[in-house]
Amino acid sequence: MKIHQQFDLNLNALNPKGFHDIPRAINEVPVLVERMINELLEKGYIVIESSAKFMGVPQSITIIKDFTGPFVTQFSLKTKEDFKAVSRALGIERLFE
Repeated sequence: MKIHQQFDLNLNALNPKGFHDIPRAINEVPVLVERMINELLEKGYIVIESSAKFMGVPQSITIIKDFTGPFVTQFSLKTKEDFKAVSRALGIERLFE
């Protein structure tokens, strides 16, 4: 069974009032999102970015993992936890919901 979870861009997290150095934030956030995607790929997820972007950041990211066995429903929570852990480690945990 393939389990997927979609995370939508939180536009409030990109609010210019939340950044002290806007040019740096505009340059760093897309790089951090790319690092997050690469880390999720290393964990064995399939990552799909929406083609629509906002300030270089995809408006949604869907992560997919193939699971088999009776505990498939428990892995849905693991998918969310992995996404949040990786994004939190990069300091962009509020960027996607």
